[in-house]
Amino acid sequence: DLHLSLRRQRQMCIRDRSMSVGVQEPSGQFQGYDKTGMISLAPEDLLHRVGPGTPCGEYLRRFWQPIFLSSMLKDLPVRIRRLGEDLVIFRDGTGRLGLVHANCSHRNTSLEYGIIEQKGIRCCYHGWHYDVDGTILETPGEPETSLIKERVSHGAYPVVELHGLIFTYMGPMGKIPAFPIFDTMDLPDDEMVPAMIPNPCNWQQIAENSTDPYHVVFLHSRVSGVQFQNEFQLMPVFNYFERPNGVFYTSARRVDDKIWIRVHDHLIPNFSQNGGMFTQGDQEELYFARAGLTRWIVPVDDENSLYIAYRHFNAAADPLGLGERGQSGYNSIDFYGQTDERSYQEAQVSPGDYEAWVGQGAITVHDRENLGQTDQGVSMYRQRLRNAITKLQEGEEPMQPSDLGQPIPTYAGDTILSFPKSNTDDRKLRSDVSKKVAEIFVSGAALVREERRAHIKGQLRKLDNR
Repeated sequence: DLHLSLRRQRQMCIRDRSMSVGVQEPSGQFQGYDKTGMISLAPEDLLHRVGPGTPCGEYLRRFWQPIFLSSMLKDLPVRIRRLGEDLVIFRDGTGRLGLVHANCSHRNTSLEYGIIEQKGIRCCYHGWHYDVDGTILETPGEPETSLIKERVSHGAYPVVELHGLIFTYMGPMGKIPAFPIFDTMDLPDDEMVPAMIPNPCNWQQIAENSTDPYHVVFLHSRVSGVQFQNEFQLMPVFNYFERPNGVFYTSARRVDDKIWIRVHDHLIPNFSQNGGMFTQGDQEELYFARAGLTRWIVPVDDENSLYIAYRHFNAAADPLGLGERGQSGYNSIDFYGQTDERSYQEAQVSPGDYEAWVGQGAITVHDRENLGQTDQGVSMYRQRLRNAITKLQEGEEPMQPSDLGQPIPTYAGDTILSFPKSNTDDRKLRSDVSKKVAEIFVSGAALVREERRAHIKGQLRKLDNR
């Protein structure tokens, strides 16, 4: 009893001293301990695992994927990792691109130490010589009667080089789709500059960011401070419009007597486009100005990914000329918060996209989330992707972007229309105008190039309430 009494007295003294220096007893929920079970929850393997033989990995392998910057491929082979596979990319003496399994089919030495030949690449260890398609051209040291060249081939993938990006198809050759040419790859007076940014996190955390328009209002404006246009602080009206293999959505903001409609594309599994990076919401007249960024999110492996993109530079999307071509390249791009190049303190003071997706950890756990109405786009994207992966497992090949037509019609960009405020509900007005704009965009889907652009701009001009 004496010991118990002394212990109580000591606790009371400690509490009294704590109160005297301003320390208060905890109050409120403090449910950290109660929720520790959430820590052990596992990622969603169906969407996150990308290696050979995984459901998502097999699905992603059915599409052409950008994998490298042309500017980074010089005179020597380069070892890379994509979709959980170790590969070597090179350009032979005739200028042909090769993408092969990293380890030699003879004794597994890495071909990153291979010797570039006029035709193909030669392993440094025993001189086995490979063509860009994996054909064994020579096995020096083996008897002339050796049949190795006839019975063995080396793993290799086809590649396409376009506007400074190198693409590959890593699926079964019997299922190879047409290479996708998007309508934004052939715009008048537009310069496309490639960029590739490494991210230490699962590809899903970045890819689904583009389906979440609400983060623009908060992350890029109201919470972290204005990082892009001032008008991004304004809460838009959002509308989603489904496509057979994706979605495009509109965000309509009220800017004085104008309605600024910004359109974002998303096609599964990992393609997205948004409007101009420096478009001004108070411009006098803007009809169907096209994308400022065309982007793919490509897995390196389960816990690393690449943001690979074309930055578009043109006067319509950047009327003030704020874009900087020279800043787009490896781990660099000319707009805020996309890389790890800022200091930790700077990132804490004003976090950007990079911090938002990398901050979720190497692989996020969906079961820890509490989704709301603002997550409609994310939910739609995840479910559509799950369905497509499951259908492939059941034997149904996925729809390709090129199935929509060549060039592939997309909608991303900016339109500014004059619609002065009236006594009606302005949110409803913005929503109705967005739907009419979407109808106009879709009505030109069967047209191509200048005919399509002229049709859409003409219809928007009629809709404009000037």
